[in-house]
Amino acid sequence: MALVNAYIVYRKLWERKPRKDSHFIFLARLHKDLIEQTEACFTHSRAAPNVAAEIPSVVQGEHKLTQTTDYRMNNGVQRLRQRQCKVCSCYKPEGNKRGGTSSYYCAPCSQGKKGPITLCNKERGHPNNEGLTCTQIWHLVWQNGEFAPKTSHIRDLGVAKE
Repeated sequence: MALVNAYIVYRKLWERKPRKDSHFIFLARLHKDLIEQTEACFTHSRAAPNVAAEIPSVVQGEHKLTQTTDYRMNNGVQRLRQRQCKVCSCYKPEGNKRGGTSSYYCAPCSQGKKGPITLCNKERGHPNNEGLTCTQIWHLVWQNGEFAPKTSHIRDLGVAKE
């Protein structure tokens, strides 16, 4: 299936070419190119070398996520209240209405704030922080919200703006 998909992409790429190669010619050329590959082609990478992260991967101390006890009624069914994740709200694209939601918050970070610091515990692939959950970004990268982005396009009571 991968070869068929590769051929489809190849044909789409070369649509403007007056005479397109047949599937057989494409496979023959692909086979020849694969045979000419050496071990060096597979061991050398163009990607940046994998540098050990300076940021620990586990949130230390008393900063643990606590599930909220707030409930709401939805068509006669009692459900946990979910709020917008602070990290997802900062990283959401300008045109999107909302970031991710969660029913978990960090109690120590919420002290002295106007509301709970709601954080989700999912890897969302935020820029410059791929592979980290929102909780790890808030506590480790932003150091419990002290270094959270101030120039965000959201109206947020938990993260101070300049």
